[in-house]
Amino acid sequence: CWSVLNDELDTISERPYDPFYLDSDDRKLFEQEIKPFWKGRSNYEQWLAQIPDDTKALRDTGVIYINRKAVRGFGETTAGYEWLVREGLEGIESKIKARREELDLTRPGDYEKDYYLKSLLLVADGIRILASRYGREAEMMAAAESDPDRRDELLEISRICNRVPAQPASSFREALQSLYFYQTCIFMEQNAASYNPGRMDQYLWPYFQNDLASGALTKEQAQELLGCLWVKFSEPCLFQDEVTAEFAAGYPMFQNVCVGGVDDAGRDAVNDLSYMIVQATMDVQLYQPSLSVRYSLAKNPSKFLRKIVELISLGTGFPAFHNDDIGIRMLMNKGIPLKEALNWNPCGCVETNLEGRLRHFTALADINLGSVIEFALLNGVNRRTGQQVSLSTGNPDNFADFDEFLGAVKQQFSHITRAVVKGNHVMDEVCMNRPCPALSLTFKECIEKARDYAWGGAKYNTGNGIILIGVADLINSVAAVKHVVYETGQATMAELVQALDDDFAGHEELLKQCREAPKYGNDDPQVDRLVGDLFTFFADEIERYESKFGTMTPGILPVSGNTPFGLEVGALPSGRKAWRPLADGVSPSGGTDRLGPGAVLKSVSQICHDRFVQGTLLNLKVEPEMLRDENGIQQLMALLKSMCSLGVYHVQFNVIDQKKLIAAQQNPDEHRGLLVRVAGYTAYFTELGKDVQDEIIGRTVVREISAS
Repeated sequence: CWSVLNDELDTISERPYDPFYLDSDDRKLFEQEIKPFWKGRSNYEQWLAQIPDDTKALRDTGVIYINRKAVRGFGETTAGYEWLVREGLEGIESKIKARREELDLTRPGDYEKDYYLKSLLLVADGIRILASRYGREAEMMAAAESDPDRRDELLEISRICNRVPAQPASSFREALQSLYFYQTCIFMEQNAASYNPGRMDQYLWPYFQNDLASGALTKEQAQELLGCLWVKFSEPCLFQDEVTAEFAAGYPMFQNVCVGGVDDAGRDAVNDLSYMIVQATMDVQLYQPSLSVRYSLAKNPSKFLRKIVELISLGTGFPAFHNDDIGIRMLMNKGIPLKEALNWNPCGCVETNLEGRLRHFTALADINLGSVIEFALLNGVNRRTGQQVSLSTGNPDNFADFDEFLGAVKQQFSHITRAVVKGNHVMDEVCMNRPCPALSLTFKECIEKARDYAWGGAKYNTGNGIILIGVADLINSVAAVKHVVYETGQATMAELVQALDDDFAGHEELLKQCREAPKYGNDDPQVDRLVGDLFTFFADEIERYESKFGTMTPGILPVSGNTPFGLEVGALPSGRKAWRPLADGVSPSGGTDRLGPGAVLKSVSQICHDRFVQGTLLNLKVEPEMLRDENGIQQLMALLKSMCSLGVYHVQFNVIDQKKLIAAQQNPDEHRGLLVRVAGYTAYFTELGKDVQDEIIGRTVVREISAS
């Protein structure tokens, strides 16, 4: 973080995305102590000094975004919360001590293992000390408290903090406190996002059930405790540099809580706690935690689906809705056996994860698919700079047919992917010098192997995620070139390229023809065949590469990266004007899907979602009036079932009036609490930059649902 603050010391409070404010005392501390110590030691400096020239050239021109993990910690994982809550630090420490007893310090390598295991014990003791400090503080507050009810409450807080997470949780409240202390500690260890509490309705269920049965807790009290925890989840915010903030705007922490789905025997896993967790999100309506639903069409009850739709109708952007069958298959495609894959959980935005067992960066780097098209049309030249930054695939005027043009598109993608993989290997190597023992503490295999999470100590390790941004822009552009140039002859390739150079100024008729060409999101076989072809190729190409941790993995989740990427891309054959945001996720470009959400789902289903194992993200925007009556509720339930039948992985909804969004943009002080779904996460609308706000406003609005 030091380099971020150093570069932006005078501007960080004024930047358009996620500003921070630094008082004079903190600035003095930074300049006199933090900067001198950290200069030259940060991940970012070490990584930037080592990345190859071709990777750096693509990074510097907005073709790839690959800084994310250089300026943040690991994140994007689900720690072993269930193990910590059940065993307590004492139980984990006993495992560490037993493992140390097995070592032979005369054996090569065992000294290093012993040294590492000692570090885990130090971290465990540090977590215990932190909790006990809270216990002492609550006790001191109780001594000064005159209200007897509040005094009793503070004494109970003190008792719990002195007990967990040191010891196994013995009640629902202790379990919540234990997991939250640990959540705080792993955020303290690294400036990272996406530490996901995961399937809380499963691992907290025994404590909830026992407390109800014994009379120690009522449902109402449990509901209040969940609401209190939701408030605590919303307190931290992510510190990131200005560029990274553009790609994940709104201070997102991505703490993903999951409900529903099936258990490890394939049975319906929905229970009373599942409904109560949903209700907590309905009650509190803050931007964290992110709530995700695993929905099994075959196993989960309609009552549960209805509860989900009731939450959607509130317009908070929650929940993210996931097709359970596809999520399970994604985990299996990462090499996870079925029995364990059944226990998968959504991670961060829409990525797939497994509690306490899986290590990877789910979103190491992003590829700008708008640039892929540009390079195929400009022979590898960047339109903004005029520099040759990518592969020379030939003058497009000389392409004999559409297949030759499509081949150039694929070659450009292959070249860019190769550059990303090079940068990935550097990042993996840099991170070997940044162990994270607090996170590793709850990964059982890290203890068994005496090997840190950063070093591949988890039970399962996979290659990092390469994320594609601008799906609809690429598909619509390829379809437009095919239609306008090669099928109808409405323009030559030279005429099209010239129109793009001019941002269609003076080429209004050609702009009209490009915009009238077939578009993704309308259940059009001409376009959808291209979807299947291109995205199978993209998945194959990414999976060609191995890293030291496993096969590289693809995903389609933009966060808010479609906006800054769009600012680097000129006019496209789709009819999109220059320097505008790209389409988000697997969603159609705003205003180009004309046949309703059913047609959108059919087009989106042409992507083989199982292959994009880091997740795919679909945004839909719905008029609030649609969900005000029973008919609208039933229609949306039917649409979600259709989504699962079609094999689409994910969908999320903004249920909000267009006029309200525009009013909030014009008068932000009057709408500070307005929540919107950006892309895989919820944020306060008024905290987003104007470009991101405009992109959300410009998304197609669903006014009628036909799920047929």
